[in-house]
Amino acid sequence: MIVTVTLNPAVDEEFVVSDFRPGGWFRSRNANRSPGGKGINVSLLLSQLGYETAAMGFLAGFNGGYIRDILRKARITTNFVHVKGETRTNVYIVDETGKMETGLSEPGPYVPDEAYERFMKNYERMLKRARLVLLGGSLPPGVPQDAYASLIERAKNIGVPVWIDAAGAPLMSGLGAVPNLAKIDHRFMSKVSGISLTSLDNLIEVLTGLHDQGIEWSITSYHTYGDVFFTPEGIYLATASRKGVVSLFGASDALIAGMVVAREENMSVEETIRFSLACAWEDASHVEKGIGSREAVEDKMARVQIEKLG
Repeated sequence: MIVTVTLNPAVDEEFVVSDFRPGGWFRSRNANRSPGGKGINVSLLLSQLGYETAAMGFLAGFNGGYIRDILRKARITTNFVHVKGETRTNVYIVDETGKMETGLSEPGPYVPDEAYERFMKNYERMLKRARLVLLGGSLPPGVPQDAYASLIERAKNIGVPVWIDAAGAPLMSGLGAVPNLAKIDHRFMSKVSGISLTSLDNLIEVLTGLHDQGIEWSITSYHTYGDVFFTPEGIYLATASRKGVVSLFGASDALIAGMVVAREENMSVEETIRFSLACAWEDASHVEKGIGSREAVEDKMARVQIEKLG
């Protein structure tokens, strides 16, 4: 089973408007509401692709009940600890005219020590059933900043591969515990390293440092429609066309879901890169998160451009 951990889930509300600007009043041409948070998004995509998955984390209030019900309808195993308050809402605005996307995120409900301890006990039980663990997203108030490091160490102690997709202090703590794969927010890493990561050379320098730590795979975005992959077989740049792209908000999570499927199906390194970026491209081709079909992803694979950099 693939276990995803989303410590700070959300209900994502996405609105498509024309010529968005601050201070105005807009009527949305299209709107979509869905469960969110990096791990949850990956679980939903894996379910679409036919893979069994379990989602863990914290839920609260009406929004938490909505997320749990949608996941169960998608036949995703749920193992959440419920806390007081309300699961957060994230709002995304897609401006069709200016081709700009704007997001607003809430902090999430407070997680007391007792709830965190219950989650850790659940996590240790789920590790016994896991083939792979994905840790994703931000931390809610009350959860220790080194939570990801602790989760990575517990998985590694029993030989379960663990991946992380996060930012900020939680990511830095997690990287110190050496996960098997890390999806890096290049804007955050630019601040931490003090190096501008707008050039390929600088991106490669940062990813090489992660590889030297022992992280097998590391991935970071390059410009808008590409990613740099540091793999066990070398460094690759993969890019996709801008044609047909509607919204990039869920694309990063679709890429990770594609990586999981590629791993499960023993794809080669280049097939893995093509499939994962094709998943992201397919997800970005509509407002609703997810993919149209496996066939739609495979149709895009041949059009992903790959260049080996080293």
